[in-house]
Amino acid sequence: MSKPGKQADIQWREDGQPLSRAYDDIYFSSASGLEETRYVFLQQNALAERWANLNEHATFTIGETGFGTGLNFLAAWELWQETAPKSARLHFITVEKSPLHPQDLRRALALWPQLEAFSQTFIDGYPPLLAEGVHRLQFGPVSLTLIIGEASEALQSLRLQQECRDRLVDAWFLDGFAPAKNPDMWTPKLFGNMASLSRTGATFSTFTCAGLVKRGLRDAGFALNKVPGFGSKREMLCGTLETLHHNDFKTTPWHLPATAPQRPESVTIIGGGISGATIARALAERGVRVQLFERGPAPGSGGSGNDQGILYGKLSPKPGPNGDFNLNALMFAQRYYRQYCPQLAHFNGLLQLAQTDKEQQLQQQISDALAQYRDQNLAQAISAEEASTLAGVALPFSGLYFPGAGWLEPQKVCTSLLEHENITRQHCHEVEMLARRQGLWHLRAAGKDIEAETVILCGANDIRHFAPAAVLPLRPIRGQVSRALATEASSQLRIALCGEGYITPAHEGRQSFGATFKLKESATELRESEHRENLQTLSDLLPDLAAEFSTQAFTGRAALRAATPDYLPIAGPIPNWESLQSTYANLRKNRKLLIGELADYQPGLYAMGGLGSRGFTYAPLTAELLASWIMGEALPVSAELALALHPARFAIRDLGKNRPSVGN
Repeated sequence: MSKPGKQADIQWREDGQPLSRAYDDIYFSSASGLEETRYVFLQQNALAERWANLNEHATFTIGETGFGTGLNFLAAWELWQETAPKSARLHFITVEKSPLHPQDLRRALALWPQLEAFSQTFIDGYPPLLAEGVHRLQFGPVSLTLIIGEASEALQSLRLQQECRDRLVDAWFLDGFAPAKNPDMWTPKLFGNMASLSRTGATFSTFTCAGLVKRGLRDAGFALNKVPGFGSKREMLCGTLETLHHNDFKTTPWHLPATAPQRPESVTIIGGGISGATIARALAERGVRVQLFERGPAPGSGGSGNDQGILYGKLSPKPGPNGDFNLNALMFAQRYYRQYCPQLAHFNGLLQLAQTDKEQQLQQQISDALAQYRDQNLAQAISAEEASTLAGVALPFSGLYFPGAGWLEPQKVCTSLLEHENITRQHCHEVEMLARRQGLWHLRAAGKDIEAETVILCGANDIRHFAPAAVLPLRPIRGQVSRALATEASSQLRIALCGEGYITPAHEGRQSFGATFKLKESATELRESEHRENLQTLSDLLPDLAAEFSTQAFTGRAALRAATPDYLPIAGPIPNWESLQSTYANLRKNRKLLIGELADYQPGLYAMGGLGSRGFTYAPLTAELLASWIMGEALPVSAELALALHPARFAIRDLGKNRPSVGN
């Protein structure tokens, strides 16, 4: 688990203004913080005029160096709604070393009742766990990327080392505590990262005229203008990036296609499960026309087609790609389903029970890690007695309680996400062929030849059926879920339970429990033996309920999950594997070698898969990451984590260990 951000220590003055004890400085002007924001940041960056002239479907990106109370973000959001085209999107990237506790945030923003509609929506989406790293919050066409950590390092964490992908920011709000109070933030490294993330002609504004700020901005390539300051401040700075300093690769850029990302007019998606549904919705929301092919009769006909499924993540007490992704994916998914299909997201809590000594030890470590966070609302350790009270049934195990998680109606979720004017669906269409000819992808489905500009492979294990993705190390895992008629006793269960298995509360007179886990099996027929296996797993958790269920004839469903060797999803562009092998062949001799060349990638071809048994938790954030790759947007995760999910990572690892290539 990532380290906690050091939360802001707030002193509330008699006039109701928040003051940072650590820096002995105010968060905004005592005269009028909102008017200061509008003058210093919105007006000096000429945002109203620039936004009124945006093209349809344009994305405008703001970068900010001190999030504080979020006042600048909310003021920008308000102005965006008033001036920008309805089809355009605003991306607000901000950093904060010491995030405010939700209670302090609510109190600070209450000073601006005119922003209440925006501030309430923002507070409702505020991360329940303020961990260091990247947090993506989505508010319709407005995205907030909040990076908790030291400012220069936080901005550095987004850089992919390619100018066409890194130079995204159109305007900077250079905010934060005054240089005299907080000199550690205002460093040459900060200004250098600002410049590296800026488009040509990007603007900036800041309340300060301090000498180190002027020198740092000039050295980074910004031209400066002094203008009258706000209120009692005599002067402030604004300006434009005029000189571009090109940066060399710091690490081998195996993850980067050589061509710059181009916004596609249309995208073809193969696979209509939760992977296909989430990436289709992400692109459709960006104004891209999406055509989706699903071989089954309805969305979610494969592994995403259960009647009930739980939303949970596998937290880890230690930092690392798996634990960090699980944490961020869970928090993102909880917000996502509440926004897009609230009627299908039954998020009234989930209990992750410790049924073994090993799991008890792990949960104790997670509990200790969570204890470092002040009043976090993601999960809490509870006793068996407390678990029983929450669940409504007697439980012999302690566990972790996730108040914002719960269960979903999977197939209906997939259908709901695909109900968008920019999405067309073709069911009972199995794509039999995919080939590149004359600058386009050619597909054959239901006897028809189809041309596609951009293709995304989302068909779980079927991804490997297409030659350009055949080497991806996806492996099938059979899982069978059992369904039973709810009894009077089982209907007392109020929330979803998971441990060695899982069981959902009653819905429409039935309950789901399971699921089996059969590696490398590809058959999908129902098996009575696996119903009995699920019943035994349930008996270890709730023996009385299992005994009641045992007299029934179960229904259920068997399907295949697709997993990767490292149990992280795949999301990103697909390389030309021969080019990747030849370009980076010398990694076989030295895996730390810096090879500053770019391999060829398959033009307009991407993959999203390998979500394993936590598909509905992983899919929303994975789709947001893939949409960012395709559209050339700022990432919703750190660059390091994006590489940990990249389709080429397995081939690069094999090169570094001088092993035979994947798929051979």
